[in-house]
Amino acid sequence: MIDQLSFSLPRKVLHNRENYFVSRANRNAVSFIEDWNSWPLNKLILVGSEGSGKTHLASLWAEEVGAKILSSTDLMEEQISKLSGKPVLIEDIHKIQRNRPAETIFFHLHNLLNLENTSLLMTSRLLPGRLNFILEDLQSRILGSSIAELEAVDDDLLSAVLVKMFADRQMYFSDKLLAYVLLRIERSYIAIKTFVEEVDSRAMTENRVIGKRLVRDILDKGKQS
Repeated sequence: MIDQLSFSLPRKVLHNRENYFVSRANRNAVSFIEDWNSWPLNKLILVGSEGSGKTHLASLWAEEVGAKILSSTDLMEEQISKLSGKPVLIEDIHKIQRNRPAETIFFHLHNLLNLENTSLLMTSRLLPGRLNFILEDLQSRILGSSIAELEAVDDDLLSAVLVKMFADRQMYFSDKLLAYVLLRIERSYIAIKTFVEEVDSRAMTENRVIGKRLVRDILDKGKQS
């Protein structure tokens, strides 16, 4: 059974956003994000592989709480004071490992938000124990952060997202064809999005019926690339 993410946060409810479906793959992570007021030390690391949906989930949190969103690789010293008093989302903290200047700025920001008891959400492809920062104090603080891990996309979630993406484009996709795709497509949001866009494009430009032959051509092409 697929649920839809339903935040009950103080600022506002979601409007004009794609549905975020919840399954076994992301249920625990969603629970952590929804309960952001209870994060120990007001910080959380959302961990997931590329295509796991961590950016989407983190963005929903940022929109709900009015957080500033920054990539770890774009952090600058002069930004830190401007971020004072606001929730912050720092994406892809794994990308600044062994980059001392970037680590130093991130460390200062981390300390500022900690002193102010301001919420900090971080995303990473690696678990904290596998991150290797030069600054030992930064490494220690990261290891002391709570973790929410996204698992690989399961069939329930994959099915729901595929149906939603095709419905958004007003395209019909039979249950039989959906089952065929589920057995063959890569388990990631990126792969799903690319697949749906390719089906839509080729069905229109080549005037083809959205059926098994078109789907097979696209999936076979994906395997070869």
